[in-house]
Amino acid sequence: MIVSIKADIFNSNKNFSDLNDLMHFFKKGRHRMHLKKIEDFNAFENSEWKKTLSRSDVDFLKEGVALINNKKEIIISETESGDEFRIQEAYAYLQQPLSIVVENYEYEPVFVNCIFRNFGNELIAAKDKHWLKFENGGGGSDNTIKGMIKELFNDPVFTKDKKKYLRCYVIKDSDREYCTFNEEGEVIVKDLSGAKVNYLIQNQVPYHILYKREKENYMPDSVYNGYLLTAKSKEGKKEFSQIYLRFNPHQKDFFDVEKGFSHKGELIPRDSLQQEVQQLFKMLKDGKDLTDKEYRTVGFGLPFGNIKSRFSEEFQNVNRDDLEKRIRHQPLLKSRVNPADENKRNEFEHIINEIKYLL
Repeated sequence: MIVSIKADIFNSNKNFSDLNDLMHFFKKGRHRMHLKKIEDFNAFENSEWKKTLSRSDVDFLKEGVALINNKKEIIISETESGDEFRIQEAYAYLQQPLSIVVENYEYEPVFVNCIFRNFGNELIAAKDKHWLKFENGGGGSDNTIKGMIKELFNDPVFTKDKKKYLRCYVIKDSDREYCTFNEEGEVIVKDLSGAKVNYLIQNQVPYHILYKREKENYMPDSVYNGYLLTAKSKEGKKEFSQIYLRFNPHQKDFFDVEKGFSHKGELIPRDSLQQEVQQLFKMLKDGKDLTDKEYRTVGFGLPFGNIKSRFSEEFQNVNRDDLEKRIRHQPLLKSRVNPADENKRNEFEHIINEIKYLL
């Protein structure tokens, strides 16, 4: 995070101890000092605090003079402005790790770590240093965020609306069951439930809703191709994979890999599925429809025991190229957290960029 320190902080001797505390952040590379205006730089140059620093520390801090747009900024000042932090308040805020709130702490991190490893390995290093951590979201609810706001910011140093002190990024499944197509053949995805995003929007919590149904829908074809070669017939994974690999990319996006077309262990008759689901799966990419036998084979989902845990482990062994193949048909995304960033990125690069900005 970029920490812009205003002149009045350097002009007060009582802030020296707190500036030394912030210096630990800067030297470790966790956050970076920025002197936004010439008067801020001059105040630093002429401060008694600067005289207590080594030459190497001074040279290091001066690297923060240039304007930086790819990180979130906080401003430290002696004022009580709603958008500015007092120095002790800022320290308490900055020492928090950035929490990545996922729906299930046991099963989801392996997928997010796969994105980190292939698209932004520096986030693995940040996690290992405890600058970033996963937090259990408890399914699709926002109870964790509500609890953080209620419990984490009760020290007298926190004087603002508590939601301003949150350092988190929420990742949720979309739970979309289908997409449709307009007359031009363009994809129209199902609208999200308001319950997924309303609370986050109201409380200005940064978030990302996965485009696909859930994390299992991002598993590359290479994993299923592997089952064709290694799976035992009695396991059923080979037979499932032979049919699944005939799905087009949109069918793979919204198919329930765990349950298939079943509900509570019972296969749903094809003509009883939602009309949009029936239409989406009417014809596979080879131009053929599912036979009744094939419908039953995939209709109970991938036979994998505890699929949320064991199947998810396959993400540890996939590479960037295979992951990109699963999302190349998806729309590109603009940053939701950095208004100055006009670039469009694929979904995985987007997630990495958002987290790096907030970190």
